[in-house]
Amino acid sequence: MVKRKSPFKRGMFIFGILLLCFFILIPFYFMIHVSLKADYDPNKLTFSNFTVRNYLEIFGLIQSSETEFFGDEIIRANLEPVLKRIEELEERTASLESYTRYVHEIQLEAKEKELRDIVDLVIDFSGIEVQNREEFIERAITPGTEETEIVEENMKSIFSANDVKKFIDLREEVDSALTEESLLAGLENAKAQLKSYEAQKKKIIEERASEFPFLRYLSNSLVFAGISALISLIVAIFGAYAFSRLRFKGRSSVQRSVLFVYLFGGTVIMVPLYQMAVKLGILATPLGTGIYLIMVYVIQTLPVSLYMLGNYFRTIPFSIEEAAIIDGCSRIQAIFKIVIPLSLPAIVTVYIYAFMIGWNEYLFASAFLGLKSYKDLFTLPIGLNAFSGSAHAVWGRLMAASVVSAVPIIIIFSLMQKYLTSGFTAGGVKE
Repeated sequence: MVKRKSPFKRGMFIFGILLLCFFILIPFYFMIHVSLKADYDPNKLTFSNFTVRNYLEIFGLIQSSETEFFGDEIIRANLEPVLKRIEELEERTASLESYTRYVHEIQLEAKEKELRDIVDLVIDFSGIEVQNREEFIERAITPGTEETEIVEENMKSIFSANDVKKFIDLREEVDSALTEESLLAGLENAKAQLKSYEAQKKKIIEERASEFPFLRYLSNSLVFAGISALISLIVAIFGAYAFSRLRFKGRSSVQRSVLFVYLFGGTVIMVPLYQMAVKLGILATPLGTGIYLIMVYVIQTLPVSLYMLGNYFRTIPFSIEEAAIIDGCSRIQAIFKIVIPLSLPAIVTVYIYAFMIGWNEYLFASAFLGLKSYKDLFTLPIGLNAFSGSAHAVWGRLMAASVVSAVPIIIIFSLMQKYLTSGFTAGGVKE
């Protein structure tokens, strides 16, 4: 007689399925939904007007100007501060009289206020006795007066020599602000700023939405994750074989210390690894930085790879290897002809595990590549983060890039599924 499930167990099962859908399937669905919208608005969720434009953009198959891709509203938001600054500079540089008025009414007043605040601070900290504070401050900011000398003497005991020099330079700048030479130099500088902002305006309008180099970031992630996972797997095969088959002094201590290293999180070892690389000059070139990043990924994945393969190798009867050795195989030949073929499920599992760590890793890549601004070596996590913070970020393209970044993992899992089903439980029971 088959025992029927109780309503409580049935309810818990349904609740678990709904929870799984809520945390995994529904977010993934909305990510795809947003990636298929050309002009996604978070306040208006519609189920029409779907397009693959975002996917074509990230792969560089089409190129749209910012106006066509982002619309007038976002263009206005990006240009507003630049246009405001251009308007101010145009008004300021219209003539020498306009610039003189600006210097006198705004710039000079702000600098004089800064000087007064500094003198006021010196009076309070040094304990200078003054009868009329306002009159003393006004005379102190005028070069060549007795009050100026008193303030400078007291400043030496309060501020550094560099700060005293900055105060003197600022006072001289205020004193000569309205001279013809200073006004002409300032006017030329303002005109140069105006040209710079006009170039920035032109760049914002004409910038192409497809400048996000998604394919380069994708290939970089594949290279870093694939090579590091392969190196970790090769080292782990020989290391795990040594732990499981060979007997040597200190084997148990070494085996435990390998897992002990894994207890240190990435945030703990990132600073020492970065300082070591800087002092050795490894990060001076993009090639050295890329090789060092692969080494760091290997360090991250090797401990668990050794542990997983070591446990699986112990489940393989040693008598099979002995028979191969009696037939004339060397130890290396036994590893390649006996151990590796029999351990294929565990080897595939370890490789996918190591690949996923390198594929999703952000902390070390941002430290080694981001701080050095090696943009040509950016991986997908860094590239997506940089793009999300730029003026040209839109949800549709971000979600399209996120969906595509999940494709390699899905493909690998689909192709290796038959190995993973046995590999995930490999070494779970010690025989």
